[in-house]
Amino acid sequence: MRVIIVDDEITSSQVLEKLIQHYLPTLQVIAVCNKPSEAIEKISELKPDLVFMDIELPEMTGFDILEKIHPIHFNIIFTTAHTQYGIKAIQFSAIDYLLKPIDIEDLQMAVARASTLLSNNQSLERIKILLENIQLLHTDNPFNRIALPTGDGLKFVYTSDIVRCSSSNNYSHIFLKGGEKLLISKTLKEVENVLSAHSFFRVHNSHLVNTQYIKKFIKGDIFQIVMSDGTEVEVSRRKKEELLKILQL
Repeated sequence: MRVIIVDDEITSSQVLEKLIQHYLPTLQVIAVCNKPSEAIEKISELKPDLVFMDIELPEMTGFDILEKIHPIHFNIIFTTAHTQYGIKAIQFSAIDYLLKPIDIEDLQMAVARASTLLSNNQSLERIKILLENIQLLHTDNPFNRIALPTGDGLKFVYTSDIVRCSSSNNYSHIFLKGGEKLLISKTLKEVENVLSAHSFFRVHNSHLVNTQYIKKFIKGDIFQIVMSDGTEVEVSRRKKEELLKILQL
């Protein structure tokens, strides 16, 4: 794969380039850009397969750079020294990011995933979702769409179509409006972290539900809710009061 590195910190870009040369010799670094304007020019001109993009840059962010490049036919791995800014939007898009200082094993795994997704021709859709959600990030609105990693590749769904999620060891079942069911390679905790800004609530260790689809409560020795798809979901005792408060009941 042909690679471009975008990072305003010269030392960081040099370290990443050396890591790639030493541990990922199949990658070819074709440009290292330390300024946003240079990055836009080189990416448009050289058409790389993969871009390592720092998020925090002078004058504009890595997200701003992406908005100025058309068309986008490359994969991207973000690099950042911070854990907060834009990370949720990145996770929603199933795009990789690496925290500085970059760990070699994390780098190798991210490149392997990027290679697979590039061959599946799904990079463009993931970046579209990212840019959509970055716009919403600026307005403090919940994100619209999410990329879910299934056995067949990525499935792009609207978060408002997710009725509930349940855990299955290191996987999660996602139940959509209309009856479709997905098995994704994410733990329920990871799914919860991504959806926490929406109307989702972890009612039980094994269940995360969209509160908009709760249709009924069943009181008894075990407190349960009935979802719009007819499923009865147990609510743990310690979550009961919090759920009722969220629903203003």
